[in-house]
Amino acid sequence: PAIIKAGQALASRPDLLPSEYLNELQKLQDDVPTFSNDIAFKIVEEELKQKFGDVFELVEPEPVAAASIGQVYKGRLLKNGQTVAIKIQRPKTEQIVALDLYVLRWWGG
Repeated sequence: PAIIKAGQALASRPDLLPSEYLNELQKLQDDVPTFSNDIAFKIVEEELKQKFGDVFELVEPEPVAAASIGQVYKGRLLKNGQTVAIKIQRPKTEQIVALDLYVLRWWGG
């Protein structure tokens, strides 16, 4: 994810890279695959120590967006009916980002 984020940042910098590189890097901002809803909801339940369905009601059954670090669902809080964005981090993101940063430091000498 850290390397993807760096690529995404560079994709918006035509002053730094030629257009053929920018075109390829911009693909990192589109079409990021989602991960399983079951895994996503389990992550939330582990964090909140409550069942997903006891806290949220989904407005849409699938994520409305997915990115390198997580995905977002449109939901409603059962407690008060407020519509919310439920952002769920991809599994093992912290470990993967730590490894990415280690590799980047190693490359940097």
